[in-house]
Formats: sequence, structure tokens, C-alpha cells
Amino acid sequence: MLYVDVVTAINMKTERTLFKIVGMYCINCKPIVEKHLKDEKAVKRIDIDYMTDSIIVEFDPSFITKDEIKNRLERSGYKFVRVAR
Repeated sequence: MLYVDVVTAINMKTERTLFKIVGMYCINCKPIVEKHLKDEKAVKRIDIDYMTDSIIVEFDPSFITKDEIKNRLERSGYKFVRVAR
């Protein structure tokens, strides 16, 4: 599936960051993480791979920080490991 948001691309600076977490074991974890991270202004896209315990978050850093994303991940019940470089 191709995801295009022209307004976002033109009007907003976004950052993509890979977060490593522990505790995702199956595809049923995806909606739990999305529920805690999704935010119309701040978080624009979430790519979750439970096989590698990684989440790529595309976000607007003027609305949310990496630490706030980390806190949301932990509140969703998963253990935050690190922000991957």
C-alpha cells in the first residue's frame, strides 16, 4: 500500500525514528501500540514489525519528542530498549 499525505509533506517537518522494544509477540500487538501512539497532529505514521521488536515512527518534533513517544510505548505495556541509530 502506498501512503501519501501531500499536505503533511508540504506544510510540516517530520522526523522518522526507529524504536526498539521488547514484548511484542504477535500481530495482535499492533493495534495496542497504534492506539497509544496515534495522534493526528504529532504522529503521522507508524510501521510496526513485531518479528524484530521494532517500530518506526514518523512524527512532527514540534508536537512530540522522542521521550514522549518512549513514554507512550511503555504505557502501552512494552519495555522500551533504545532508539536505534
